[in-house]
Formats: sequence, C-alpha cells, structure tokens
Amino acid sequence: MLPKELLDVRRYRGKVFPKFAGKKDFELAERVIRIFKAGSGKKYGVLKKALKSIEDAKNFKKVRGFSKILEDRFLERRSKIDVDPLKVREFLFERGYVTSRSERERVIGYAARYFKTDVEKIERAIYADLDEEQVVELEGDVSPEELVRLYNLSLLQTSLFNSLRLTFWTSSNHKEIFRAIKRLGLIYELYYEGEKIVVDVMGTASILKLTRKYGTSIAKLVPYVLKAREWKIRAEILEGSRIYTLEIDSKYSNLFPVVEERIDYDSSLEEEFCRKLRSLGYEVVREPGLLKAGRHAFIPDFIVRRGGSEVYVEIVGFWTEEYLKRKLEKIRKLNVPLLVVAREEFGEGKVDGLITFSKRIPYNLVLREIRKFIGTTEPRKREYDSKLIERLKEEIEKIGPRYLEELRPILEKYDIDEFVLEKLGYRVVWKSLDRAEIEKI
Repeated sequence: MLPKELLDVRRYRGKVFPKFAGKKDFELAERVIRIFKAGSGKKYGVLKKALKSIEDAKNFKKVRGFSKILEDRFLERRSKIDVDPLKVREFLFERGYVTSRSERERVIGYAARYFKTDVEKIERAIYADLDEEQVVELEGDVSPEELVRLYNLSLLQTSLFNSLRLTFWTSSNHKEIFRAIKRLGLIYELYYEGEKIVVDVMGTASILKLTRKYGTSIAKLVPYVLKAREWKIRAEILEGSRIYTLEIDSKYSNLFPVVEERIDYDSSLEEEFCRKLRSLGYEVVREPGLLKAGRHAFIPDFIVRRGGSEVYVEIVGFWTEEYLKRKLEKIRKLNVPLLVVAREEFGEGKVDGLITFSKRIPYNLVLREIRKFIGTTEPRKREYDSKLIERLKEEIEKIGPRYLEELRPILEKYDIDEFVLEKLGYRVVWKSLDRAEIEKI
C-alpha cells in the first residue's frame, strides 16, 4: 500500500475515482527506475535527493508512489560499516557527556580501541543505521510497465483502506479467495444472487480494534480478487463525515499486475484442534469447503464427525458484537450445525452462543457444545486379528508407557486408535485435555 498522503483520487458526486497511471506515465516510471539504478551502491540520502530533483507540483505523488513501490519490493539496504552502530552509541553514551573537542577525541579513540577498529569507522558507525546513511542496492529487474501496474494495485488498495464495506463478485478463483479471507481473519458475509456468490467484507472504518492490521489484511485480499477472469468491486468509503462509493470491474484488469500478497499465517491453532479432537475419537476434516445454507454460505474450518452425526466449527478472526450476533442468529434460523469460536483480542462484546478464548481454546467448552450436536456415542471399534494383538502387546510392554503420547508412534505405525488398548489390558485415563495416562486393568 501507499502512505495516505500519496493517495491520488478524484471525488465527484459521491463517487471516488482513483487516478491510475497509464501509458502516459511510462516515461516518468522509467526515469524513477534509472535513478534507482544509478543510486545502487550509494547512500539512501543521495538517492532521495536525486528523486526530489524530478518532482514538480503535478507529478510528485506519482514520483513518490513509484519510489515507494521500488523501495518496498526491490530495494535492499545495508551498512558498509562492520561495527554495530547501536552498540557503538551505547558504548559512547555510557561514557557520559563530553564538553570539549579534545575530550570527544579521547572518548572516540577509546571506543576505537575497544571495538578493535580505527577512529574514522567509529565516527561513521555512530549514525550508520539511519536511513540516509545506509547503502542501497536495486535487486532484480523491473520494467516501467510493471512498475505502473504495481503502482495501480497499491493505489487501489490504499483507496479501499478507509472503507465501511467492501462487496465483490468473481467468476473464478473462489477457493483461493475464501482461503485468503479465512487466513487474513476478515469479517465477511457470503450470499447467493442467482448462481453468483457475493462476498461482503466489513471495512476498516467499521471496526474498533486493530484497524491498521485489519486494513492491511483487506489490502492483501485485493490481488486474489483481481486474479479472477471476471470480477466486480464496490466499496463504501468514509472520508470525514461523508460516504463515497468506489466501483471498478474486470474491464480494467489490464491496469493491474498478477501478483500474490504474502499472508503470514500460523496454523498451529488448527493443528492443535485436530490433534486434540482426534485423540478423543472424533473424525476431524480440515477446510471442508463452502457450507451453503439457504441464501447464505459460511466458510467453516472443520467438520467434526462421530457416529453418523457431524458439526461444523469455524474459528473466526476479527469480529464485532453486531457481526457475530447477526451470524449466530442466521445459524439458528437455518438450523445449521455450526459452532463459532473467536479470539478475544480481535473483537469485543458479549454474544450468546459464542466461545471466546485468549491464548488457548477452552476445549472443555468446545466439547460440551459439540456433544449437543453429536451426542456422546462412542466410535465403532475395529476388530483386530490375534497376531497383531500379540505383536502390539510385546512392543508396548517393552516401552512400559505411562502416558498415551508415548504410544503414539506405535498406534500410527499400525494405523490403529487407542481403543485397542483395552484388548491389551490397558485403559486410557484422561486427566485433562492435554494429558492422558495409561493404566493396567
């Protein structure tokens, strides 16, 4: 994205029109690229001064916008000094104030001896980690056309940052889009208009917490929408006390690059959920696909099954009280077997039927809700031949296990569950959802 001060749009009769770059801007983009190439191996301050020289009242937003794209995507920064500037400053500041040139030279000389280098390098190291002092290098090759398209993408993302609501439709790429929505933790609603699936994403201006992080998440979704063969975006954007509308569709696809934004995603929570539920004898399926219910649809994270019954589980990201109340009301009306779990830090409010958590999912509450849908029917036990039973008994006796986790490698080796242990003269005693002990019968 671009900084807000570089947002270049025209507002007219309640609508917002981003001033996208085109062929007429290729020459300016090429000049910016040439300056970056000429600045490779020089200090960042020198590069910025050269860029400033080509700015004027008409083009300064595009010059700075092109520069921002190159800096973020293609520019490497490094220091020529082999001494850590922070450690040098800490060392000098610990020596206290100096009140004369001779005293300063004495302290600098002392630092040079301490860091086993010369006085000149210490002088240069004091501020070597400041942006202006760092040496820059342009990595990779970028054409003016590519730079213009990347700029247009960033301009669109920045234009959408202050949106109240973002609504879009695509003809393809649904699976990637839905996965991105989930991994970015966005507040969404899906509904059908005929055969079309329409996506409503709550905008940054509609939430109260972590707005910068949420706005960045919306920006990362945009390239997935633009990758579809056909698409249409409509956004309501808050500017001061006025609401403007931005509309754009795939007729403008040639303005944008085909890129994917990197999504930093920690899957450990989902992996833990699968592991714990499976250890209790449930079948757990991850990312089961779209759940359709009337006009509406949901993107569950799991299906949990046992004894012919099932329940969907969704772990939501960002949330608001109003959004989840509306979602849970739809679920109840449509009689959808869906359990919703949410992080406390990503929203606020009290919602009946919602399970919230801070650091760890409260599995005791999750199980209580799952059993309302599935009941407590035990899974059907498999039959095992006598030779396998004897082999298992020998291997387990060699270990002399105290905890169930010690037997996991053997159970996985033979693709069996813990219920076979009863046939071997052991029972599993669950002390908590994290710890199961093995006892002899």
